[in-house]
Amino acid sequence: MIDGPRVWLRPLGRAHLARTLQWANDPELAALLDRARPVEPEEHQRWFQGLAAREDCRYFAIERAGSGEHIGNVWLWDIDRRHRRAEVRVLIGTPGGENKGLGTEALGLLASYAFSHLDLHKLYAYVLAFNPRAKRAFEKAGYQVEGILRSDRWARDRYVDVYLLGRLREDPA
Repeated sequence: MIDGPRVWLRPLGRAHLARTLQWANDPELAALLDRARPVEPEEHQRWFQGLAAREDCRYFAIERAGSGEHIGNVWLWDIDRRHRRAEVRVLIGTPGGENKGLGTEALGLLASYAFSHLDLHKLYAYVLAFNPRAKRAFEKAGYQVEGILRSDRWARDRYVDVYLLGRLREDPA
């Protein structure tokens, strides 16, 4: 458990699955996460059951401090032990939870965990150009734009640019 002043990060558990599936299948949220298709409940269960055996990812539910309300998820993906880096992804799924700095706080807590407990050197993220809210959250959490991947993804019936953001262990938060 990782506690911040406004959010807590909890290992993703069964209690978080229904909302996680709902968010994965929300068309607007799926577009922001670059998901191409809906997730079936059986597929979602298999994915969750396989998480415990995986060494290349760490998933956390984002909960409001105090109430424990599940408002989103944040995770490390493609953890590379050799190069000591991982991709970071975040989702605030509860309406009204966005634009309050909760995602930024969750990103900061996850970075502290990644650098101190997993001994990672670098975290990076891909953010679609039509998601300025996510780009801003990453920048506020100490990430820097490292580049723009031009026309990199097909989304919303067109090719879109993708920002590559990174944060090193020694970077200020």
